[in-house]
Amino acid sequence: MNNETTTAVTAEAVTAAATQAAASQKIAAKSIAEANVQETPERSSWIKVISTSLLASLIVSLVILAFTWPTKTMEAKNLPVSIAGPEVTVSQFEQSLKDRGIETFELKQATSREDAENQIKQRETYGAIVFTEGAAPEVLTAPAANAAATQMLNGVATQLNAQIQHQALAAKTQALTQAIEAGGEQGAQAAAQLEQMKVQAEQASAMAVKTTAVVSLSESDSSGSGIAVAAFPLVIGGILGGSFSALRVNGTWRRFATATLYAVIGGALTALILNVWFGLIPGDFATLWAAFSATYLATASFIVGVSALTVPIVGLGVGAVITMFIGNPIAGASMPSVFLPGAWGAIGQMMVPGASSTLLRSIAYFPEVATSGQWLVLGSWIAFGLLAGVIGWTLKERRPAPVEA
Repeated sequence: MNNETTTAVTAEAVTAAATQAAASQKIAAKSIAEANVQETPERSSWIKVISTSLLASLIVSLVILAFTWPTKTMEAKNLPVSIAGPEVTVSQFEQSLKDRGIETFELKQATSREDAENQIKQRETYGAIVFTEGAAPEVLTAPAANAAATQMLNGVATQLNAQIQHQALAAKTQALTQAIEAGGEQGAQAAAQLEQMKVQAEQASAMAVKTTAVVSLSESDSSGSGIAVAAFPLVIGGILGGSFSALRVNGTWRRFATATLYAVIGGALTALILNVWFGLIPGDFATLWAAFSATYLATASFIVGVSALTVPIVGLGVGAVITMFIGNPIAGASMPSVFLPGAWGAIGQMMVPGASSTLLRSIAYFPEVATSGQWLVLGSWIAFGLLAGVIGWTLKERRPAPVEA
């Protein structure tokens, strides 16, 4: 074989090898492109985005109803309370309650003070009213049974004390009047005493502590428990919106769209229930709608953002821990935030539950107060979620288009 033949064979072999290498490279590139497509799940349809938002909104409405319905429908009536004492005294007390239309208590007869105590210890009643001939009445309470019931019974004790003092004053006034009518030196002394009593009564009346309610509660929420009762469902609602968006919908921006649509619809339904229907949270409907929506979106956006950086289950877990187990206990919804030790009260106001509770109370009862701080807190949590979502989308979902051979 001459040199020309050898050179031709070698060139042919090199060309074949190059062709095979190029084909292998195309196959590898195609495989990588297909793998990238498989790694990135197909984005959910907009119909699924809308349906998920509606489903989550209906569920949060049921959660709100479940928590607030008992508060709205409960009445302070038929509280089992033991009563013991002389039959005439007990009958007069029962009749006085009926005459005033008071149905707070359902009185259960006890044969003695010891019997009344036993009924309380057996949890048959929440307390007792004991009348003893020749002595002041006694009210027995059971703070461990129920704080509200104890507060009612303490109110009864205050009323009974006022009645006793009034009766004693009336009896003394009557005795002095009779002495004055009898005349003589004793009558003159009685007249002086009666005049002195009138002066003392006028002075006591003038010096009595006066209580004036500057900002009163609404008639539909006389106990003031509306915002406190709604605090936990609002936390659940934010977690619910974030979890539905992250777990049911694919695509970062579709998840944010789902969370936003849910916040708008869920916020409107919440405002309709708590403001229009139950009246537990008064105030401007549109402003309350915006506050509820911002509350839901703040938590949901955070969950979606963390999910974009990691995986949905991690986003849900982190969001639930921060909002429910850290933010909710230090929110100050049922007690002043300054009661919390150290800086925890201030920290609570920088989290979604605390900012939301303060914002709702201001909208409902203090419309003149500045609320920019609370809006800023909620907006910051929404912005953080969006920023995390952008970073996660850039790192995980935004891939260069495969180069065609």
